[in-house]
Order: sequence, then structure tokens, then C-alpha cells
Amino acid sequence: MRDYNKTLTATVYVTNNGRVLLHMHKKYNTWFPLGGHIEEDELPHEAALREVKEESGLDVTLFTAEDIAFSTGLVGRIPQPLRIYNEGIGSEEEFLDFIYAATALKDTPCSEDDESDIFHWFCADELLCPTENIKLHIRNTALLSLYTVNGIPKEERRYFTETDGCFL
Repeated sequence: MRDYNKTLTATVYVTNNGRVLLHMHKKYNTWFPLGGHIEEDELPHEAALREVKEESGLDVTLFTAEDIAFSTGLVGRIPQPLRIYNEGIGSEEEFLDFIYAATALKDTPCSEDDESDIFHWFCADELLCPTENIKLHIRNTALLSLYTVNGIPKEERRYFTETDGCFL
């Protein structure tokens, strides 16, 4: 059995006025959502909010699916992620990534930690364009975030397939 490390991360697809914010990742030179490692004694949603603030300076509200509210007594509820991904499968380090969608009231990001200095707000049409330098899972999760936050019915949603330029 091989040795590997599971790293916990939180990622946020920040939306504003029908667009989603991505930044040019300095190490990988491709568009990424905001996010990073979950620190010791930090819950995933807390890391998500902290990472957005550090990387973009934006205050956001995490999207939560509406459900029936009921008392849980002394048991606390935390915001449910949009998705949880296992990334880096087969590599030395794998990431268990808690994926959140969020909304921002402002649309002017400004990095507090110099991790990000190139930002772009992508609309759905740009995300559906195969010329953008965006990994498939990031492209489709950005679209999912836009659709979910904006209440787009499932039958009206379009996503990319493995073949560039094709969408469902």
C-alpha cells in the first residue's frame, strides 16, 4: 500500500450579478476559484470565508440550499457544501475539497496576501467558451455555482463534457 496524505481544503465560487470570480493561479498559470487549506481547529465553512477574505478582500455570504428548519437542540449545523471533491487522485498528495458557492455584494477584489493579483468575473457564456484556460472541473463547478445561486432550472443548465467545445 502506498503512502499518501489527505489534505483538507475549502474552495469558494464567489458570485455577483450573474458572474463568478476566478483568479489566475500563480503556480499553475490557469484560472482557479478562491480557497485553500483548512487550518487546525477550523471548520470547512470558516476556512472558506477566511480564504475568500485573504485572497480577494471580499466579504461573502455562503449559499445554503433551503430546507426545512427544525430544532437540533445542542447540535450545531454548519453550512452544507455545494460539493465535496477528492482531488489529486493517484498523486502523492490528495485533497478532500469542500466546495462552496457564495455571493458578494461588492465586485472589486483586492488581495490581502499577494496570493492573487489577477481576477476576472466570468459570465456563463465565457465559461462555456473552450478558449479560456480553465480546467474542466473548475469550469463546470463555476457554472453549477452560477446556476444554483441564481435559481436556474436544471433543464436549462449547460455543462462541458470531456470533448472540448461540447456541452450538455
